[in-house]
Amino acid sequence: MEDLFRQFPFLVQISQHRIVGLYKKVYKLVLEFPNYPTTKNCHVAVYFANSPISLNIDQSSFIDVNSYVHSLLTKLESEKYSENTSIIKSNVSVVLAPLAIDMLALQRKYDCVLVFDKYLRQIEFKNFERNGNHMLALNRVGVDLFKVCQHTLPELAVSEALKRHNSMHRHLETFLYTLAQMEEFYSNLATIDELCYVILPATIDTKTVFRVFKYDLKVFLKITLHPLSPMEVDISFLGPTKQVAKLKEMYSEKQKDWDPKCSVYTNLLRIFNIIAFPMRPAGMPSPESEDNCGICMNYHVAGHVWTIPIISCDNEQCPLVFHIHCLKEWFSTQRESKCFFSISIGNCPYCKHKISSSFDVILDSVV
Repeated sequence: MEDLFRQFPFLVQISQHRIVGLYKKVYKLVLEFPNYPTTKNCHVAVYFANSPISLNIDQSSFIDVNSYVHSLLTKLESEKYSENTSIIKSNVSVVLAPLAIDMLALQRKYDCVLVFDKYLRQIEFKNFERNGNHMLALNRVGVDLFKVCQHTLPELAVSEALKRHNSMHRHLETFLYTLAQMEEFYSNLATIDELCYVILPATIDTKTVFRVFKYDLKVFLKITLHPLSPMEVDISFLGPTKQVAKLKEMYSEKQKDWDPKCSVYTNLLRIFNIIAFPMRPAGMPSPESEDNCGICMNYHVAGHVWTIPIISCDNEQCPLVFHIHCLKEWFSTQRESKCFFSISIGNCPYCKHKISSSFDVILDSVV
């Protein structure tokens, strides 16, 4: 019977011809095959919620046991069978009624919107009173066992915590507890979104832990916050070599003065000794704007992750900035352009000054 148990690992042999198993954590199977590997003189009983159910499977001909078990499971999984069997209907009500009561109690307790399907196979809690843009969706994998199928928190914060539980109550409690711990994290990101010219992520969501925003015309900052330790800030700089080196030195020298009582935004202003970061303009730049790409002459370009110009050459007198993809295409047409590992080196289309950038590293770091 080894082949049978390999194909259906939930089955267990308890005597020479007797096999039992719990399928989908709902159906109890009791199988007897005295003439294995055929179904001759076999006896099969299936129970749902401790109540026997009739299968109506043709046993007039002797077939292979593996094929028979496969047909049996297909019958159990068929929607038609589930809907037309009165004993299942009654027992489903018995099983689901307590779950429905628990769900409504949780909805009242946390003042949220509750969405679910007919058989409570999937349950979604959303639009919480203080966190309307968050949601938690659960799949029911047993009578009262659940696993998380979707949520709105950063994976770094919840990946392990939510895996440790299997009850609806514990999943929701863990989710909301983690969300409460992340209040400062979301507050810091919200301040940056409001007061800085954020270019990435293109669409702000609740799962992203980084922001890329303008420092000045040619320099961009990328900050990454830890969801549960928002003062753990990782900062990288994108821009001309000399300007980036100067900012790195300034940050390194003043990082020790970081004040945990202040927001990330305020600390960055103090470190770089500025009044404010550039803010997003009210409208799109004009065709003559210095913010436009020096190659395609556009600002936003649909279909690319980096939709605004961000790369510039090391010539401080050169006013141009370029889209990453435009500059890569430009380099590909120039004989003097070279590529060493992930570093691309070429000349500025405007002033012919050297431009070097690790395009792939930049893209991979934020996508």
